[in-house]
Amino acid sequence: MGIQVEILKYIQLFKNPVLDGIFLGITMSTEVPVILIMASILYWCINKKYGQRLLFALTGNIALNTGVKEFFKSPRPIGVPGIESMRTSTATGYSFPSGHTQIGTTFWVSIMSIIKKNYMYIIGTIIFISIGLSRLYLGVHWPMDVLFGWIFGIGFTLICNYILVKIEKNNKYTYFGFIIIPMFFWIFIVNSVEYVKMFGLITGFIAGYIIEREYVDFDVNVCIKSKICRYIFGLLSLGLVYLALKFIMPENYIGGYLRYALLMIYAIAGAPMIFEKIWKE
Repeated sequence: MGIQVEILKYIQLFKNPVLDGIFLGITMSTEVPVILIMASILYWCINKKYGQRLLFALTGNIALNTGVKEFFKSPRPIGVPGIESMRTSTATGYSFPSGHTQIGTTFWVSIMSIIKKNYMYIIGTIIFISIGLSRLYLGVHWPMDVLFGWIFGIGFTLICNYILVKIEKNNKYTYFGFIIIPMFFWIFIVNSVEYVKMFGLITGFIAGYIIEREYVDFDVNVCIKSKICRYIFGLLSLGLVYLALKFIMPENYIGGYLRYALLMIYAIAGAPMIFEKIWKE
């Protein structure tokens, strides 16, 4: 940890109110609720196929990040002498790898794979590097946490995209097994309720994806008014479903898994089914 402590101390030599505001803004823009809201706009209102790819990469990386965190159980630099930590209220759980960095990298690598232009490669790379640097500047992660957040975010996103493209072309859902089977067995290694919840998130996406593809097949090509109505309804109803499931489901392995799996099934297939009934043109 010695050299990592010195790196954080060096970065924090540049602390000032302006940089505080910039890096706080960067880190807040990549928190999971914000990222998922932006992903839902893409999926429900703009481009279903690209939205599915983004959401698959996000749910996969969220599960992977949680699984790795629960395995290593690495402490954060918060409270280490000589390191000032900011926005610690959102720096919960273990440290390795950085969740903000991994999820932010996932989002921007996915966007770069959609908008395959040089300017987007430059913008996306600058942003996801800035996200990692913000976690170091704020003193809530070690350099190794950020480094592997970038590595996992890039690598696993490319794997998720490759698998979903294969499924789109060949209609073989068995490709999901390359991710789901290892993640399932990881449950018995980490023995963590938090990981089981996030495993529910990605399996819920897969179940919702199959249901939507086979039985719903909703269309995003509707008027602006319908898009707005869909989005408002989708977001509000998703919040209600989350609260209802949180009230009904117990806080244990099965309850946690079902809560997040059912929530994602509703987001991917349930809400679009309602969209098609009410706002179809």
